[in-house]
Amino acid sequence: MSETATNLVVLVKREQTLDTGAWVWTALPQGYPGSAGGRTISELHEEVEALKHFITGAEPSAEITVDYVYEVPGISNEIFIEYRHGRSRRDEAAAELRRANDDLGTTARTTASALRAAGLSIRDSAALMSLSKSRFEQLCRESPGAGGQRSLPARSQAM
Repeated sequence: MSETATNLVVLVKREQTLDTGAWVWTALPQGYPGSAGGRTISELHEEVEALKHFITGAEPSAEITVDYVYEVPGISNEIFIEYRHGRSRRDEAAAELRRANDDLGTTARTTASALRAAGLSIRDSAALMSLSKSRFEQLCRESPGAGGQRSLPARSQAM
């Protein structure tokens, strides 16, 4: 039996308590009764996480995602939305860059191995790949089949 994930939207407001006048954050679940609160946003998030199954009436094993909508006087909610979108785009670009670097690293190691197998010297191979001699040697040590050992042929074999 597969349960669908529940999405809980919570409106978060900063309010001053009537008894002490302290500023607190209040979470108002949209479409559900009740509220949660905390002195800090971190405390508020912990409280909502602890109460989300109770608030929604979901089984404890149910997956519930929480979307926080912040209502801060003098600040438009669009600024938070724009920031989150920008951060998501940055995170996606960073993940793509990591994948591209991994792919390039694999190709570089394969190329380094092929150049050395063709009998080119370390210096000439490094120059062909626009790398420093030490970076080229590092690639050769990382090459598949190197088994953690130096895979560089003896200097007498280099051309």
